Amino acid sequence: MTTTRPFQPSLDNLDVRQDASLDDFSSLGYTPIITAINALFQGQLQELYIIGDKGVGKTHLAMAITDKYTAQGKTVICVSLIDMINSDDGSSALMGLESFDLIILDDVGAVGASAEWQEALFHLINRIRKDHKQMIFLADNSARELGISLLDLLTRLSLAPAMRLPSGDELSDRQAVLQSILRRKNWRLPDEIFEYLLYHGPYKASDIMAVLSQITPLLKHLSRVQVPKKTMQEIKHIIDDQTLLLEIGEYMNEIDE
Repeated sequence: MTTTRPFQPSLDNLDVRQDASLDDFSSLGYTPIITAINALFQGQLQELYIIGDKGVGKTHLAMAITDKYTAQGKTVICVSLIDMINSDDGSSALMGLESFDLIILDDVGAVGASAEWQEALFHLINRIRKDHKQMIFLADNSARELGISLLDLLTRLSLAPAMRLPSGDELSDRQAVLQSILRRKNWRLPDEIFEYLLYHGPYKASDIMAVLSQITPLLKHLSRVQVPKKTMQEIKHIIDDQTLLLEIGEYMNEIDE
C-alpha cells in the first residue's frame, strides 16, 4: 500500500504575512468583502470567491481570515494551488483537506492548465459540501476567466458568491494598506514621506512593501521629525524610480501574458 506524503504549504515571505488582522482592511473599499467574511464566520455563507490582481493583498487577507477563524477554535488550512501543482505529490495532495473546518485555496487559476487538477478540485469541493465545511477561493480573475475546461468545476466555482478586492486606486484604500504595513513592521515615516509615498508611490500592497524596503534603511538611524532635506529628496527620488520600475515590470508581464 502506497502512502502519500502530506503536502506542506510554503512558508515563503512569512515575515510579510505574520500577525495579519482583518483590522488592516478597514477602509470603505473593503467593506463588502469584510461583510461577506463576517457572514462566513457566522455560518451564513459556506463559500466565498475573492478576486484580486496580483499584489493587492489576497494572501495577507487569507492570513487575517485564518487568524480570526482559529481564534474561534476552528481548524483552517490555507494553501496555494500553484505550490501544490509544482510539488511532487500530484493531485492526490487535495485528499483529506475536507477534514478542516475552513479550506482556503489560493491561486485557483493554476488548475486551468491541467485536466487532472480540475477533476481533483471538483471532487474536493463535492466532499467539502457533503461534510458541510467551508471554502474560500482566491484568484486573479473570475471563474469564467480561468480557462477551466471542466464545466462541472466551472459551475461549482461560479456558485460561490464573488467579491473583488480594491485595486488601490482609491486613496483611502492605499492609506489603509500603507498604515497596515508600517504598523505590522513597526516602522515610522516622516509625515512628508508618508504623504509622498501615498500620492506618488505604487498602488499594490506588494509594490508598496518593495518601495518601503528601499527607503527605510535611510531613515533607520535618523529622527523621524528632523530628517535632513538632502535625505528627504533622496527618498523621494527612490520612490519615483522604484515606482517607475515596478510599472515597467508590470507592463512587461502583461505583454508576456
